[in-house]
Amino acid sequence: MARGIIIVVVTLAIGAAFLITNFNALFANPPPVARLQVTPPPPPPPAAAGVTTITILSGAAVQGNPDYDPDDAKVPLGNKVMWNNVDTAPHTATSGTGPEDPNSGAVFDTSIINGGEKSAELELKDVKVGDVIPYYCLVHPYMTSQITIVEAEAGGATNQSPIEAAITIPSGASIQGNPSYDPAEFSIKQGNTFLVINADNAPHSVTSGTGPEDANSGTAFDSGLLMEGDRIEISTSNLSPGDYPYYCIVHPYMKGKLIVTE
Repeated sequence: MARGIIIVVVTLAIGAAFLITNFNALFANPPPVARLQVTPPPPPPPAAAGVTTITILSGAAVQGNPDYDPDDAKVPLGNKVMWNNVDTAPHTATSGTGPEDPNSGAVFDTSIINGGEKSAELELKDVKVGDVIPYYCLVHPYMTSQITIVEAEAGGATNQSPIEAAITIPSGASIQGNPSYDPAEFSIKQGNTFLVINADNAPHSVTSGTGPEDANSGTAFDSGLLMEGDRIEISTSNLSPGDYPYYCIVHPYMKGKLIVTE
């Protein structure tokens, strides 16, 4: 046992002597260290372009009526644009200020979109962020609007619940006997939205039910009070197929009917 202890002591002494003698050299030249190579993650893929939908409103063919909605559509760079004609008359969306514009149709032109139809999804040519592109209807040149190009968005701007129909509260609707809603009765596919525009100078609403005495008044949908020029989109995603009468809470004699289809 004593011999083993002597061997251990001698070994430790030799090791200590080596470290003391070569300390400076070891400190100046440390053994190589394996370094972990970190590969940076690849850049994210570019956002897929979406589709911006613009609605051609019911009654747009009548000069002075609201025509395109939105009137100044903000289109993310790279998006395509599609026009949904919910009017009964044929229309176009043609870039330019009017038929006399020498560059009419240079950026886009839907060609004729018949009532109830949609245009193709159009790419906008040679545009950049900040561009404002006027356009008009070849059939009704007094119908004018514009598109503004904005920064691209992740995934593009797509219409998850497309506007299928639009109703206008016409001027004079508050006078009993005048047209109340245009159209007063309309159909829409379940899950889509409809647009309500108050073109009258009086406040109105689009409230589900047969009138104020209806116990279920406003349970299916209610626009709330719309002042002159106000507009609102109402979704049918929570409605079952069927007929839904509606009225104005301010003027209960104003009535209409929404038909939700499968």
